[in-house]
Amino acid sequence: MRSSNWRHRFNEMRVGAIGVGQAGGRILDLFVYQNYYAGHKDVLPLTLAVNAAKSDLMGLSSVPKQDRLLIGHTMVKGHGVGANPEVGAKVAEEDSRSIRRAISERATHQVDAFLIFLGLGGGTGSGASPVIARMLKEIYKEPVYVMGVLPSESEGSLYSGNAARSLRALTETADGIMVFDNNIWQREGTAIKSSFDQMNQEVVKPLHNIFAAGEATGSGHVGTKVIDASDVINSIQGFASYGYSGWTKSWTDVLKDTGKRALMREKTSVDQLDPANRIFSLVQGAAAGRLSVDCDIKTASKALVVVSGNPGEMNREGMDRGKAWLEEVTGGAEIRGGDYPQPHSRELVCSVLFSGLKEIPVLKSLIERSQVKKTKKAKVTKGQLYRALPNIKMKTE
Repeated sequence: MRSSNWRHRFNEMRVGAIGVGQAGGRILDLFVYQNYYAGHKDVLPLTLAVNAAKSDLMGLSSVPKQDRLLIGHTMVKGHGVGANPEVGAKVAEEDSRSIRRAISERATHQVDAFLIFLGLGGGTGSGASPVIARMLKEIYKEPVYVMGVLPSESEGSLYSGNAARSLRALTETADGIMVFDNNIWQREGTAIKSSFDQMNQEVVKPLHNIFAAGEATGSGHVGTKVIDASDVINSIQGFASYGYSGWTKSWTDVLKDTGKRALMREKTSVDQLDPANRIFSLVQGAAAGRLSVDCDIKTASKALVVVSGNPGEMNREGMDRGKAWLEEVTGGAEIRGGDYPQPHSRELVCSVLFSGLKEIPVLKSLIERSQVKKTKKAKVTKGQLYRALPNIKMKTE
């Protein structure tokens, strides 16, 4: 008979992460770093950074050099595509054989889903990502998800147009599109570099918490409600937004708890109550706080909640209350959720993801910004993306 820990390891989520373009590569770099820093072994069996600019690939620090692919040798000679998504798509098509080979040479047999990171306003990311997504769908049966960063309003109509066209193309192939709004950070008035660094961290931390959930951490540390690959796959469809909240236990409280355990002191009803309220508060904070993109969560068809941290801080009652609250505030969305024990962590963190969204105001605003000149082509772009927003369906169902 197999142990429950074996079953937990078998069901863990394993992601083929691909960063396309400058922004996509940077986010992938942080994703890889976060994975190593957290001590995960099996979450990322495949990583690949794809770019037409050699300098951007050289600037990565955590993605192994053998996992960096330069495309467009003959067309742009390693200098990038100059924010031109048409050229980005052409270099991806021209080097499609190299891209396919680079992906197939890695551990694709271990992948439960592919996750493409990109900046939607640039050239390589917005142009090459739809091409790569289509390649993956043609070859593999696993779902393909996209994590796209929207350009800020200050970047102008060129980047807005790139983003609108890229989103329209991605809706034709991707099983889910997670959106991050640059303007959330730009409005805070921080320096540009600090803003982007902070943005990248806020992109990575919530998603890593979701995709790492289900990884086995050792016998005796299986969650009370295990999140596995099927939970994540069945929770992401169409356009999606996500939120994150966290709590860090003070060293004073850590020492107090250590003393209690040494004295074999049993927990009182108050000890049991506090973790429940804390878990519930974290779920509310992640869902009702700042999301990756502003949206009406009542239009979500599905939601996923993951709480990770020290097993001693986990509480089933708090999780059940949080899921019931999510179902209420979304108006009856399909809710999945569970916990992910991390025995040596002082943090207790919660990620919430809403998908199948039908109301994302910034996307409609982006379409309007991209149409400074009212051309017939621009009007077609608007109509197609407006229709795609509510109607994109998950292809794995």
